[in-house]
Amino acid sequence: MSCLRAAPLLVLGLSAGPALADLTAEDVWQNWQGQISQFGYEVTGTPQPGARGLVIPDLGLTQDLPDEGGRIEMRMGRIEMVETGDGRVEVLYPSTMPMAVAITPDDDEPLTAVVTLSQDGLSVIASGSPEALDYDYTARSIRLEVGAVAVGGAPVENLIATLSLADVGGRSSTQRDGGLRRVEQSLASGTVGYRLSVTDAETGSVLDLAGEAETMRHESRVASPADGDLSDMTAALEAGLDAETSLVFGPGATRFSFVEDDEAVTGNSRSDSVRFGGSFSADGFVYESDARGIEVSTELEMFPTPVTYAIERAFLQFALPVAQREEMQDFGLSIDLAGLQLPEMLWSLIDPEATLPRDPAELALDLSGKARLTTDIFDEAQIAALERSGESPGDLESLSLDRLALSVAGARLTGAGAIALENAEGLDIPPAEGSVDLRLEGGQTLLDRLVAIGLLPEDQAMTVRMMASMFANAVEGEDTLTSRIEIRKDGTITVNGQRMR
Repeated sequence: MSCLRAAPLLVLGLSAGPALADLTAEDVWQNWQGQISQFGYEVTGTPQPGARGLVIPDLGLTQDLPDEGGRIEMRMGRIEMVETGDGRVEVLYPSTMPMAVAITPDDDEPLTAVVTLSQDGLSVIASGSPEALDYDYTARSIRLEVGAVAVGGAPVENLIATLSLADVGGRSSTQRDGGLRRVEQSLASGTVGYRLSVTDAETGSVLDLAGEAETMRHESRVASPADGDLSDMTAALEAGLDAETSLVFGPGATRFSFVEDDEAVTGNSRSDSVRFGGSFSADGFVYESDARGIEVSTELEMFPTPVTYAIERAFLQFALPVAQREEMQDFGLSIDLAGLQLPEMLWSLIDPEATLPRDPAELALDLSGKARLTTDIFDEAQIAALERSGESPGDLESLSLDRLALSVAGARLTGAGAIALENAEGLDIPPAEGSVDLRLEGGQTLLDRLVAIGLLPEDQAMTVRMMASMFANAVEGEDTLTSRIEIRKDGTITVNGQRMR
């Protein structure tokens, strides 16, 4: 994780507004040091006067990892900051910049790696003022490649990891706003390519993944304590840390293979677009992904032809509280799988006479609720104490099923409801009160069809019908069943008025 947190520092100059005064190389260097220190790193490497600015001959970053995780060190090589004479500063990177990374855990083997940043035509121009520093950047191509990895001194063989971007352009602005540092960034590129190939030294299994996307666009807005340390997340949230990001890929394709014990799984996938987004602040953490127009084809040795499926949309969102507060906070989960289509080959294996409808399957689920954190989840000591005691990190007040919709093979299940909960000791089930209403359309017809094609024995279908008659109400004249599940504080559970507990 520390390596990922450090990734933006590899192109820190890519970190916009009119120039307010002549900017100096020293101004840019001081800005870098301020941002780097926010991530908990110490900067090594002494700037030296250059012909028109500063030269950092061997920029390095070091950080002690939390929870006795050891230490991380990075050597980033030579960087120049050149004053252009018009109030701006150009940041110069070498065309190839190997960066050495060393992670030394306290209780595990050390890891070393070399990450090489290569660029063609990279231009990074800083302008503005020390209080409002802007960057504009372009490049014909940028490439990151991981190489020379060793664990415990032993080299890791057969590892390939690369990421490349073509036709890169973007802008970034940094400014002080009271006690906060606000950073807004946008980045766009043409083709994005990636490759990961790794062999397990113990089992000999091989994973190979490669792909590309036609376009990429990233936008982010971050407000962080200007003089704070982001490694102390609790303090940063209290001081106003607020981050929002979005990453969108255009049409793309992926090829993959996995080989283990002489058995291989290979395939490819494509999508029209993929979007990742999220936010993080004292109000909570939100993650979201949304993929459209997905098609996947997989070749398995047990099947004579490739297994394919398609999904019109795959959407996921969840929201969680992250800060201790007296008042209740919202949490939720949303899932939307629309237009899931299986190949005719699979259908013909189980239903050659096309008895079952081939309609695309769909699943929609929306859950929401209210909860309150009573524990600092960023404090490892508090989390460890909870694990020992078996207590909960917070209080759960309510849980609602806002939407349930499942459609498959001609049948459709829908539902909604809400449950209020009271506090309970430890991990005990809390007292609850509420109800959930369910509705099943086409269920009896689906049972008959499953029996007709031999997927479900008649005696098992009869058992299902008997259970349905006990716990569901039939809507007269329709193939529709309804159920109302009620929960009371005394632990009683009823289904359509019949007590189950």
